[in-house]
Amino acid sequence: MEDLNIIGTQVLPTVLFSAGGELKISGRVIPEDAVEFFKPMIEWARTCSSDSVHMEINLDYFNTSASKQLLNLFRVFEKNHENKEVTITWVYEEGDEEMLESGELYRELLPRFRFEFRKYIEPTAS
Repeated sequence: MEDLNIIGTQVLPTVLFSAGGELKISGRVIPEDAVEFFKPMIEWARTCSSDSVHMEINLDYFNTSASKQLLNLFRVFEKNHENKEVTITWVYEEGDEEMLESGELYRELLPRFRFEFRKYIEPTAS
């Protein structure tokens, strides 16, 4: 299994999926076609067979279609019982209640996963 790396843009996130089970998605997710954008990630997830999977999700915004595809991605990991332990670190900016609530909703939908929530403070310009 090879790593999957996608370079982010202003409307697409940076994606770093390591064959060792470390996955990161960061940035904004506003694709024109969310199904097509998430397709390589979902295909990659179907072949992931790491005992322990750790995902770090650090998004400042995602639209509804991206939200559905993100859930589809999570469901692939959920159905693959070779992935014995799945942890999601949901990173959100302090004060961004919508992003925190999104993570909490995924936690409710994915009881097999262990969720950790980590807030950060956006540095202020001097």
